[in-house]
Amino acid sequence: MLFSNKIIKIEVLDKNGTVVVTSEKGFVFPKNLDTDEDSILIIKGKNLTEFERNERVFVIVSTKSGDRIRYNGCVTVSMDTQLNIKVFTFDDTKVLQERRRYFKIRVEERGRALFFVRGEETVRFDVPEFVDIQDINIGGIFMSSEYRFDEDDAVCVEIDLFTGSRLNGMAHILRVHRDNDGNVIGYGCEFIGLTASQEDYIGKYIYNVQSSMRQKDIVANDMDD
Repeated sequence: MLFSNKIIKIEVLDKNGTVVVTSEKGFVFPKNLDTDEDSILIIKGKNLTEFERNERVFVIVSTKSGDRIRYNGCVTVSMDTQLNIKVFTFDDTKVLQERRRYFKIRVEERGRALFFVRGEETVRFDVPEFVDIQDINIGGIFMSSEYRFDEDDAVCVEIDLFTGSRLNGMAHILRVHRDNDGNVIGYGCEFIGLTASQEDYIGKYIYNVQSSMRQKDIVANDMDD
């Protein structure tokens, strides 16, 4: 099973399904899975778990769009600084969660609208208007604001997703959402013109939020046991 989205994390599980190696950098994933050549995953690091040669393992690949795909593998080289795994694609290769081009998460983040473009006119705010980000993915956001935007406006939004680092991009308003009384409750927007680094920024944020949510679920389950 192949995919085109950037890989942001590699996990190696032993035969019992326990995660024993995790790598978010320093790995090379094979691009020849659809050929007859050996497909070798290379992970470099420090104090890596060591395996027996030909030991069977599982490899879970996470991409910035939210894909998590599990492969079967076989260890070919194992040292404390490098791990090589031959990756297999069998019928039991599994997608571990719904594959979506853009994986969306619910958030509560505060942002600012710096200006917007309506038709041929550009309107700049003397003081940035606050916007509340209610969900986000690599493709866009759902936001609300006390300022009333129109459908088809292009809004320059600035969002602090990480401390000391912010996202600044254009959000094209595709839909104006209203309640049953006709009051505006938010705007469905798509990002336009994002750079690869900006997409990576959003993907990393989504991954961090998902990881935090999974950790909370683990803690909650442990407390229930």
